[in-house]
Amino acid sequence: MMKEFFLKMLSSVDPTISSTRFLSIVTVLTVLYSWLWVSIYRQEIQDIPTGVWTFVGIVITGGIFRGFSENKNTSSSSTTTTTETKSEPKE
Repeated sequence: MMKEFFLKMLSSVDPTISSTRFLSIVTVLTVLYSWLWVSIYRQEIQDIPTGVWTFVGIVITGGIFRGFSENKNTSSSSTTTTTETKSEPKE
């Protein structure tokens, strides 16, 4: 199941599969898991370093800006123009 997901993510242009979204989720979960593990191991709540928060912020912000740019490109390229013609009534 995961193998299929990774293969789709790497080879497909399917818009429902987003590698940026996946990277954001994995980054946040990795940071939280590591923080939890270290806090339990040392038996006290640990501070998360500023550099880690900065990295998480960069990853999430990059995903947001990429999403906006993809939506902007998609909406401008998929705009269709229709023209109406007026027909004269037949007698």
